[in-house]
Amino acid sequence: MILRSTRDRNGPAAAPGHRGLRVQRPSAQRRRAAPPPTCRAAGASGAPAGAAAPRRPAGAAALGVFVCSGSTAVAEALAVSGLDFVVIDAQHGAVSYRSLHDLLAATWGRGAKRIVRVGGPDDAYGMQQALDLGADGVMVPLVYTRADAARAVAACKYAPAGRRSVAYPVRAVYSKGAGPAALAEYLRTANDETEVWVQVETKECFEDIDNVLSVPGIHCAFLGPADLGVAHGLHVAADYSLGKMLATPEVGAFYTRVLAACRRARVAAGAFCLGRARAAELAAMGYDYVGFDTDLNALITTAQAAVAEISGSGGGGGGAA
Repeated sequence: MILRSTRDRNGPAAAPGHRGLRVQRPSAQRRRAAPPPTCRAAGASGAPAGAAAPRRPAGAAALGVFVCSGSTAVAEALAVSGLDFVVIDAQHGAVSYRSLHDLLAATWGRGAKRIVRVGGPDDAYGMQQALDLGADGVMVPLVYTRADAARAVAACKYAPAGRRSVAYPVRAVYSKGAGPAALAEYLRTANDETEVWVQVETKECFEDIDNVLSVPGIHCAFLGPADLGVAHGLHVAADYSLGKMLATPEVGAFYTRVLAACRRARVAAGAFCLGRARAAELAAMGYDYVGFDTDLNALITTAQAAVAEISGSGGGGGGAA
């Protein structure tokens, strides 16, 4: 056990109104196998005090957005917007240890599940930081093999299930209170309550997905269609347009195959997509978690649409702010 001293990082972890979108799936599609005992179902009761409260009706997809800006104000606003989860992106986003501390504080108890995307399966330091700071779980990119997934799970679980280091005082324990009794309760429940999301975004992982998902302790397999499409060279055939690539039948087949693998493995199925219409389609397919935008892309596209609308309407200046 260590008494933790915070050490700032200069960069991200080493090396990734929306209720209207909720689609109620037919009852036959909602009869799923329960998640493994080591995984907490989305919105389940008994979560830590700082974790997400249930928001979605039974059988509906949980909807989320990636926070890449590093802005605590934006992250907090998204956490209270009605989204079911936010992914704080310490792989590609502007997230240091200090800003991660503040991002997780700003979103604590706001209603949305907080998942931190770390640098990869070897970023044990980033996983430790995220969980100690109170994240509900981590998303692990760049998984190639079953061994990669096993290392990620081990870094997030206390012995005997893993090798996570014990620390106190840290925010994660505060979900149980303060003092020795709170630490004991956290150690008793943490392995069940902290979630490990493994990204399916490499050819190797995709081709060996049943073996990768056989690792105990994985809560969710989350498809990264852009990286997986690029790994298969589909961006070249689409003239390097990711939008065109994501609309191809080949990428559509990725979604179908990953969902089927998740059902076989009895883990939650998650995926990223672009846009509300596609998010609704994935929800209807049976995906449990659907990430449909990033905070920065939402800002850019909203601003672009506003500029186009105002310019096209012939409106002009003259207003006062």
